[in-house]
Amino acid sequence: MQTKTEFLIWDKIVNSAKTKFDYEKYLPYFSDPKIYDTLILHIIVGFASGESHETISTNLHNELRHIGIDVSEKVVDDIIREKHIQFSSEIYATYLTFSMLEDEEDEKVILGYVTDLLESPRVY
Repeated sequence: MQTKTEFLIWDKIVNSAKTKFDYEKYLPYFSDPKIYDTLILHIIVGFASGESHETISTNLHNELRHIGIDVSEKVVDDIIREKHIQFSSEIYATYLTFSMLEDEEDEKVILGYVTDLLESPRVY
């Protein structure tokens, strides 16, 4: 069961990535704008889990077909292209979140780290 704080963590990560996503380019393929949250989260979680571009593309295409969205594999592949670079901060934040949740770190601490990482990135 997801707690409110855990929901806020994932919401923070997805909303950060949404600012980097070109919605206009994909509007002809997806009539429901709510699908973009699912697409973005699936891409970020896939890369954070170490999946390859091809695996993420295949899984996402299959998931979309399962929920009744008929879109070509080429379109799905195009959506994913360069996202490992474009969403690098969000992918790292997701990896960090997975690791900290597994270590049973306090969710509010995790939310603080994720917020700092995404809103005030620093290079040391």
